[in-house]
Amino acid sequence: MKKKLVAVTSATKKKTKTSKKYRSGLEEKVAADLIKRGIDFQYEHERIPYIVERKYLPDFQLPNGVYIEAKGFFRDEDCRKMKLLKKQYPDKEFRFLFQNNNTKVQSKRFTNAQWCEKYDFQYCEGRVPEAWLKEKLK
Repeated sequence: MKKKLVAVTSATKKKTKTSKKYRSGLEEKVAADLIKRGIDFQYEHERIPYIVERKYLPDFQLPNGVYIEAKGFFRDEDCRKMKLLKKQYPDKEFRFLFQNNNTKVQSKRFTNAQWCEKYDFQYCEGRVPEAWLKEKLK
């Protein structure tokens, strides 16, 4: 079923076919009703950020304070979570130990290694490096 394309900026303007789509039949019906009743409105014009509070349980923490997340498969939600953790806790050191550095993250845009390099995370493959164990954090 093809959706009708409707643009709405003012109740005084007539419905016209344009490139504007509603995401559902219900939204289209609401828009049609508002137009019919002479109500000016905007459709999906503003993005409002929100925060969902969650708890992170790190896989490992070394004696020097380094957190290590061991990943066989790196899912998109894990990517988002780790970027948020890094931003919200700049004093903590989050690193990755991958089963395979060259496996693609779930979205398939990057390998695990490429993703870590892009977002400035240290990473290794298979085994925690001796240097990480001996490192003193600032």
